[in-house]
Amino acid sequence: MKIALIENFGSDFYGARLRYALFLQHFGHEVTAIVPNDGYADKIKESGITTIALDIDIRQRSLGSMLSFGFQLGKIFKREKFDVIHLYRMQPNIIGTPFAYWYGKKAKIVNHITGLGVAFTKDSLKFNVIKTIIKTFYNINNTVFGAQLIFQNEEDKKELGNHSSFQVIKGSAVNEDRFNTTIQSSAKLLEQLKKEYHLTEGKTLIFVSRLLKQKGLSYLIETINQINQSENQKINLLIAGWIDPNNPDSFTEEEIKHYGAQEGVVFLGKRSDINDIIALADIAVLPTYYREGTPRFLLEAMAMGKPILTTDMPGCNHLVKDNKNGVLVQSQSTEEILKGLEYLLNADLEKMGIESNKLYLEEFSEDVVYNQILNLYKK
Repeated sequence: MKIALIENFGSDFYGARLRYALFLQHFGHEVTAIVPNDGYADKIKESGITTIALDIDIRQRSLGSMLSFGFQLGKIFKREKFDVIHLYRMQPNIIGTPFAYWYGKKAKIVNHITGLGVAFTKDSLKFNVIKTIIKTFYNINNTVFGAQLIFQNEEDKKELGNHSSFQVIKGSAVNEDRFNTTIQSSAKLLEQLKKEYHLTEGKTLIFVSRLLKQKGLSYLIETINQINQSENQKINLLIAGWIDPNNPDSFTEEEIKHYGAQEGVVFLGKRSDINDIIALADIAVLPTYYREGTPRFLLEAMAMGKPILTTDMPGCNHLVKDNKNGVLVQSQSTEEILKGLEYLLNADLEKMGIESNKLYLEEFSEDVVYNQILNLYKK
């Protein structure tokens, strides 16, 4: 099969889709990555995947940029005659699907929905209108343009209509060469962090995400302050994250500077060695109230055998089973996070980590997820 994989960031393709593209190529399929020209196209190409870079930023959300993106895709679809056109994330799904239908002719169209985002966690007239528009577009894609919709969790599927043709494939898997249980904690890195950030000798938590308010970071830091102000124990919170200036929900530099002054709270910025940072940690935490698909960071931590703490939210609540590999807490509650951390800090973390890795391998691994998507193409 001749397959196109379309992402709205080259960096996201490189980090989250490249392994899948190589998997398809390994089984004899002809794969083309279509991404913005944001500095990653050459890296994808160097990995052995045919790459087409578009000189357009669809996050500008202007009508002109959206139409330009669509017509550029249309020209490519018409020229290349793909058997499968697989689009990831909302902008490529909504903009690209009509052009895939008009110009792709006989191509099977796939909309991969990696989370519903901010609009589906806020209740106001503005966001209710946005939700209605998004639902309408996706249902038109499915019923009019024949797109196969893939969701990463059952709640998102139900939110958009729960049609029998909708498919749930949990997560996108992670790079199992980088994230696995053989990765050992680096004594050199630990000493470096201790020296630079004055880490305590207590347990260490790891949080990895864009620095959006809906990721629950303020509640988490408040909880860390409560624990560290007590006389019983001290803990560290390592935060590998980055400010997203294009997102109105993002923290500001001033806010991050304020939080970074708290005892035990360490902002590492955006890191390329996330696997090494996770290896240092005892527990992975993501107290989000953002409408996730399936958080990649938590899957990475599970693949590395780490217990997790996250919220009872769509996209997260299927990552914890019966408190065996972690705990679920209610979102936007410092009290709930505190109870969850107290439970974990007194639990057998090694045993829970083994359960995390077992769950990842059984339900979320590359072998499971990649074959499920490929089988969907073949139907």
